[in-house]
Amino acid sequence: MNRRIKHVWTISIVAMAAIFAMQAYWLYNQYQYSSMVKAEEIKEACAKAFETEKDIRIDKYDDIKYNNSNVKMQIVLQIDQSVKKIKEKNKPVKSTIRYTLPDTKKKLSVKNIDMTEGVELTSRYMVSQNRRFDRSTFDSLLYAAEGIKTGSFRFVKTNRCMVKPVFSVSGGLSKTLHVRYSTNPLNMEAVEMTIPIPLSQTLKLMSWQFAASVVLLVILGFCMMYQIKTIMIQRRINAIRHEFMKNMIYEMKQPPATSDDDTTAIKIGSTLFFYELNELRHGNEKVIITSRQAELLRILAENLNKVVGREVLLKEVWGDDSYSNSMALNVQITYLRRALKSDSSLSIEAIIRKGYVLKDK
Repeated sequence: MNRRIKHVWTISIVAMAAIFAMQAYWLYNQYQYSSMVKAEEIKEACAKAFETEKDIRIDKYDDIKYNNSNVKMQIVLQIDQSVKKIKEKNKPVKSTIRYTLPDTKKKLSVKNIDMTEGVELTSRYMVSQNRRFDRSTFDSLLYAAEGIKTGSFRFVKTNRCMVKPVFSVSGGLSKTLHVRYSTNPLNMEAVEMTIPIPLSQTLKLMSWQFAASVVLLVILGFCMMYQIKTIMIQRRINAIRHEFMKNMIYEMKQPPATSDDDTTAIKIGSTLFFYELNELRHGNEKVIITSRQAELLRILAENLNKVVGREVLLKEVWGDDSYSNSMALNVQITYLRRALKSDSSLSIEAIIRKGYVLKDK
């Protein structure tokens, strides 16, 4: 391949690879950003769904909770004496709250929470004493808000009270949101679940656009290969044409003028072949042939009725057996057959994969 064409081909491949890499990197960054935004939306929807699910259980079991003496409870809240009084405006005071659970008289201390959060923990404990967290209700709320459902759901024991849900994200190209939420924090009971983070509709369209770009790049690469192949074929054809024209110019050169007395005729069949004159005579008919054809006929006549190999003819007449010269040999044999057609006793036959033979019948 020509060095200039090779350089153009290399630069084109590098440019297409760079375009592909940049678009893939851009799409990956868009995916990361979209996943982050979607995860925040799901976190907010989960927090609301947890609160709504608790309210549904409160409304459904309100009569049982307050009228059944077996589940009545007294929870003592004591604010630690050593609480730091934070006087900043609109900022709740954080403290340690001690719980005394009913029946078991179990004492529990939760540090660094405010009164609102303490009441929230109490509320979850009271609701869970009547009925545990309902996954089906939560799934329905989450599906209504985000169109997704939970997976890998289970109840677990924890070693701390979680006032708010705890979230974490894992995964590479397929991201998953892991959720842990204390449904009964004073009994250290929580739920764990996973939520797949779906691709946004915009990102899906971007993915299709990326796939289409890949297809277009492949088509462009194929077209470039086809163009380069065409250029190489055209260069080869031009080289063959140039060699062929050079041969034809040589063959059209006529020998120096000589008289019949100075020439010796080679008799083949009923035809006289004047090698020096490039002339064939059959009766009253005279045919002028080219110098190259005269060389070919001389070799074939010297080996009358014998096969002469193509390589021998090419080396003797053209000097090498290149592809262009081989094509020229085929053409010159055709011209010789036309020149000898008036003599029915002579014929030039091709022997496949061997060469040619001049036959005298």
